[in-house]
Amino acid sequence: MVLKTKKKKATDVEVGGLSSSTLIENKIWTTNLDDYLFNPKDYLDQEEILISIQGKNIGSVGNSVVITGKPKSRKSVVAHSIIGSAISNRSVLGIECNLTTPEDEIVLIDTEQSKHDLKKSLERMCNLVNIVDLPNILKVYSFRTLNPDKIKKAIQQILENKKIKLVIIDGGLDLINNMNDVIETKETIDFIKSILSENKICLVMIIHQSKASNFTIGHFGSFMDRFAQSNLEITKLENGNSEIKAQLMRSDENFKPYEFYWNYNENNYSINWVEQLEVTAKYAHDYTDEQHNEKLTSIFSGQQIISYSFLVNRMMVSYAKSETWCKKLVKYLSDKNILIKSGDGMKHQILPF
Repeated sequence: MVLKTKKKKATDVEVGGLSSSTLIENKIWTTNLDDYLFNPKDYLDQEEILISIQGKNIGSVGNSVVITGKPKSRKSVVAHSIIGSAISNRSVLGIECNLTTPEDEIVLIDTEQSKHDLKKSLERMCNLVNIVDLPNILKVYSFRTLNPDKIKKAIQQILENKKIKLVIIDGGLDLINNMNDVIETKETIDFIKSILSENKICLVMIIHQSKASNFTIGHFGSFMDRFAQSNLEITKLENGNSEIKAQLMRSDENFKPYEFYWNYNENNYSINWVEQLEVTAKYAHDYTDEQHNEKLTSIFSGQQIISYSFLVNRMMVSYAKSETWCKKLVKYLSDKNILIKSGDGMKHQILPF
């Protein structure tokens, strides 16, 4: 008996290792290379830094942040601290999140918890920032029952609301069926790239670490590490505290690792008071004149006079604050004669302490 082999369809024929369907797609896809040519002299909008720790740029609009750690290391507490800072306008567990405008909105997507556990975690978030109810600018979605394709479609639908500035996904591995499938991983990373390029958002994603190492799990975790602007590692220590440290930083230097813990006296999470003094400077007067002068010396870089707009933009990077905050800072420092108006620009004057 002769076995007949099934002939491949025309669309299945491989040429040079590529299927004919891929070749057709590549032939159809044409573009103007000038659209992708980068000119470093081109004007770019000021980077919108949303998340910072100790003044270091953790997450800005158009970028992603990975929060990683072993199970039960309190990764969600860190994510909730980011949200808590954004809705309370203050530092929470050493983390600052400054939305650009009061109309900016936040989305929290949970893919792992039951609705009862999610409700309890949101109550803990309220307790973290001492509020009774969550504000309307925060929308929470429970996608535990959805498969990866439906989750991604739902995310695209959510982002039709252009007021959204910050998206946090608690359970990033649920965006993918097989975290070790390279092709599916690449497709999922491409999806993340597309939503970041099409929407003015910062994306924060929680991804578990491998039990055998201190790296995010699977090919998906490795790809996200390389793509992310920052990777925050949360570690549960033997003393019961949790440590936050920078595992990877693309846009800034590493911040100093610090710990937070459950404070039974306050029935809330706390950080050590020494660390708190270093990381929770919220208002202009929280900095000493010496600290202001140190930052201004770097901003002016030997120039006698710089324009007001340039000064504000550089302050936004140096202080990791919003444009509104930095404009108030200019006025504050002008009242103290540390900054002096000179013609169309500003001059830095170092006064004795």
